[in-house]
This record gives sequence, C-alpha cells and structure tokens, in this order.
Amino acid sequence: MTVPDTSERPDLTGWRRRQQLRRSSAAQPIPSGKSYRRKPKHAQAREVRDAHR
Repeated sequence: MTVPDTSERPDLTGWRRRQQLRRSSAAQPIPSGKSYRRKPKHAQAREVRDAHR
C-alpha cells in the first residue's frame, strides 16, 4: 500500500506505515531464547514440586 498524497497529517502517514508493516509477513517475532517458566510461590509448593523429581 502506498501512502496517498502529502495533504494527509504526518502522524497518520506514520501510523499507516506501521500498520502496513504489522499486517505484512515481514513483521515476525524474534526468538529471545528465554522462555517463561512458572514457579510455585510458596516454600511448601516448592517442596512438593521437588519431591516428584
């Protein structure tokens, strides 16, 4: 999609460019190598978790 004439507000022009990038296949998440691991909050829960290992 090309941006229409220059009579459009500059902030809308920028928004259109960003929106088009979001829709395109070029916008792919970058794997960080870190993954979320849920851990128990309480000491008792940790003991129960570690007992299974």
